Amino acid sequence: MTLDPDTVRLITALVVHVAGGLFVLETMVRKDDRAGRVWALGFIGGMIATEAFIVYTVSEGSWWPLAIGNAAWVACLGLLWLGCRVFNGRAARRPAYVLGATVALVFLAALIDVPLEGAWSGAWVMFAANAAFGALGAFETFRRGAMRRTRTALGLGVVLALASVFQAVRLVSAVTLGTEHPVFQEWVSSGLAGVATICLAIVAVTVASVLRAEQVRLRGTEDSTLMAIAPDGVLLAPSFSRVLGGRLMRANRRAELFGVLVVRIDALSRIATAFGADEADHVRQAARAAVRRLSPTTAALGTDDHGILMLAFQPSSPADARQLAARMHRAMLDQMRTAGVPVVPPIGMGVSLTSITGYDREALIEAARSAARRAMASDDVTVVVAGEDDETDQALGQAVRR
Repeated sequence: MTLDPDTVRLITALVVHVAGGLFVLETMVRKDDRAGRVWALGFIGGMIATEAFIVYTVSEGSWWPLAIGNAAWVACLGLLWLGCRVFNGRAARRPAYVLGATVALVFLAALIDVPLEGAWSGAWVMFAANAAFGALGAFETFRRGAMRRTRTALGLGVVLALASVFQAVRLVSAVTLGTEHPVFQEWVSSGLAGVATICLAIVAVTVASVLRAEQVRLRGTEDSTLMAIAPDGVLLAPSFSRVLGGRLMRANRRAELFGVLVVRIDALSRIATAFGADEADHVRQAARAAVRRLSPTTAALGTDDHGILMLAFQPSSPADARQLAARMHRAMLDQMRTAGVPVVPPIGMGVSLTSITGYDREALIEAARSAARRAMASDDVTVVVAGEDDETDQALGQAVRR
C-alpha cells in the first residue's frame, strides 16, 4: 500500500497532536518541573508545525503557513534540546536566545525564498538548524549530567541523533541534487520525513514522561520547590545551585562575604582501575563524611554533575575560609587513613570568595573549580583561593603540610 504525501501529513499531524497533547495536558494537571514545561512547549511547536503544513497543502499560493511550519518545526527540536539542558541542571537562558534567533532566521528564509523554491522555500536553513539542534540534544543526553546517568534517556538520545543524521542527509541532498531530483523526492522528501516525525513524537513523549516520573520519585514529591538530597545528606546539583543562588542574593543585599569551596579528587578513576569500583567508592564516601563533619552548621554541602563536592559557606574573613579548607583537607586525609583506604589520593581544595569574584553564582563556582584544579596541579599547595597571588598559596600550602 502506498500513501500519498497528503495522507502522510494528516497521519503525522494526528500522531503528533495525540502524543504531544497528552504530555501537555499532563504538564498542566500536575506540578511539573522546568524541564517538563520546556518539553511541553516543544511538543506544542510540533503541533503548530503539522497544522501549518496541512494549511499550506490545502491552500493555494499562501506563503505564511510554510514559513510558520518551518519555524515551528525548528523550535520543536530546539526546545527538546533546551529541555535536556534544563533536566541536567544547566543554564538555558543564552541557548534560548540562540534558539529564538535561529527560529526567526528560518522564518525569514522561508519568506525570502518562496518565489524561488515554492514548497521547499527556506528548506536548506531548516534542514541545517534541525540537524544542529538534534545533534546538540543527543550530545546533552549521552554526555552530560543526570541524563547521562540514566538508561531511560537513551531512547531520546538515539532518536535525536537519528533525527540529526536524517536532517543532515536532507541538507546534503538538497544542496547537491536539488529538491526536485528523483533521489531526493523518493528517499528524503515529506513522506519519509512524516514517518520519522511519528517515531520521534512517540519515543520523545514516552521517554520524557518516564524521565519526569523518575525525577518526581527522586524528589519524593511532585513539588519542584523541594530539595533533592542524596541519602547521606548531600544536595544534588540542581538543588545546590538553587540554594547557593538564594544565599548569594541575600549576601549581596547586605554586602556580606560569602564563599564556595570545591573539593577535587582526581585519582578515583585510577583507584577504581587498580583496586576496583568498591574501593573508589570507599574513598569517595570517606571524603564526603569528613567534609560533612567539619562543615559549618549554616553551610550547604552539595555535588555537581561529576560528583565533585561543593560547599557554600559564609566565612568571617578570607583567612577563615582558608583555615576551614585546610582543616577539611587534614580531616579527609585522617578519615581515609582511619577507614583503611589502600591508597590516599591527592586532594585539591579550591576557594572562591565574593570579595574577589563577585556575587554571580556561575562565576563563583567556576572560580572555585579553577582554584581546585590549580591546587591539584601543584606539588606544594593544597588550598588555593581564586584571585590571590601564587606566593600566598605556596606559603599556606607549605604551612598545611608542616
